[in-house]
Amino acid sequence: MLDIEDREVNGVTVVDFFGKMNTSTSPEAEKYINQLVDQGANKILLNLEELDFISSTGLRVILATGKKLSASEGKIVICSPNITVKDVLDMSGFSTMFSVCETEEEALKNF
Repeated sequence: MLDIEDREVNGVTVVDFFGKMNTSTSPEAEKYINQLVDQGANKILLNLEELDFISSTGLRVILATGKKLSASEGKIVICSPNITVKDVLDMSGFSTMFSVCETEEEALKNF
């Protein structure tokens, strides 16, 4: 199960994920984020504080969003992954492709 919420903080769209982003929930996450981008969001902060697990399909959602935003001069930043999710981001190379911050406050300074 995956719950998603978004909020605006100083012109940045913060997307909070709760639960697991896996094969069955990634399409929902992708649709949600694409709607935000289609509505004009070009600074997106993915807050993973409450995300328990991310699979390769979840990583693909982040990668696709990053490419889409970069094509329109936007930016994606990731914050607050737990140790399990951080390990996946590190092993997959996402920590070098995207800014990954420990706190939301720190991440907001990256825009």
